[in-house]
Formats: sequence, structure tokens, C-alpha cells
Amino acid sequence: MHTLSYNMSIFTAHTDNNNTISIFGKINYNLEFEKLHEDAQLPKKNNASDIGYDVFCVEDKLIPARGSAVVDVGLKFANIPHGYWIRVEGRSGLGFKHGIMPHAGIIDNGYRGDAGIKLYNLTDADYQIKKGDRIAQFVLYPVVHAAHVSFGESTQSDRGDNGFGSSGK
Repeated sequence: MHTLSYNMSIFTAHTDNNNTISIFGKINYNLEFEKLHEDAQLPKKNNASDIGYDVFCVEDKLIPARGSAVVDVGLKFANIPHGYWIRVEGRSGLGFKHGIMPHAGIIDNGYRGDAGIKLYNLTDADYQIKKGDRIAQFVLYPVVHAAHVSFGESTQSDRGDNGFGSSGK
């Protein structure tokens, strides 16, 4: 099993009349993957300040025009820390330059399956993914649960029910 170890700042919002937030320090946690393919690479950040961890593919794969394909990354989730979940996010270069977007899935911390990524091609031309390409990002988020879920009356807001296009062009 291969392990990624990260440092993360923990903060808890304690609001007073000024709506201040208190910072409580750092913890270490492990995000672990099982290596399923000899060429699999652990997800990694390019820069210390990056939020997402780039995910690398282990195969050449054609993403057909206006179609999709599941791309093997050679990894299985072995451990996602309790209290966290992962979201699959796109890489800006693939999206802006080539119209390639991943299926934006939520990976719950209890999931222990394959980490393969489904990619969608939003263009009219086929796109070739090459072995070793960075195809998506994993972003780790803290779990936030609602204290109570219930029916209720709508409250007043400055936006109201103004939806799509309500803020102008």
C-alpha cells in the first residue's frame, strides 16, 4: 500500500458579534491508495499552495468526440480519513484548451474501490489521452453535516426566487 501524508490547517468558526473565526492549528492525516498497476503514480500537487492533487493515467485512451470514456489510473482508495471526502475535479488546461472534463463525483470516506476517472469530451474532435497524463484532480473536503433536516417556510432574502440569468448578461 502506498500512502500520501498531508498537513492541513484545522479551523473552527466561533462567531461573536464581529463574526470572527478562530484558527486552532494543524493536524496530520493520511490519504492512502492501493497500487493496482505497475505504472500508477500517487496523486500529487505541483505547488505547495495547490488545493488539488493531480491524478495520472496509466494507459493511452481515446476520448471520442461528444463522448466519454473511463480512464484507468491504476489506484484503489485504501483509506480516506474519517471526517473527510474527496471530489473529482477538472484540470483547467484540459477543460479550457481541449474541452475535456471529468465526471465530478463525490467519493465518500468509506469507499474502498477503484479510482478510475470518467472523462467527457465536449468537442467535435476525438482527444487522445497518453499514459502518464494528468487527467483530473482529487480535492479533499471536510465533512459537514446538517444538524437537522426538515420542512419549513421560505425565509426572505435579497435574491428571492430569481434564478438563471437574473443578474444580467
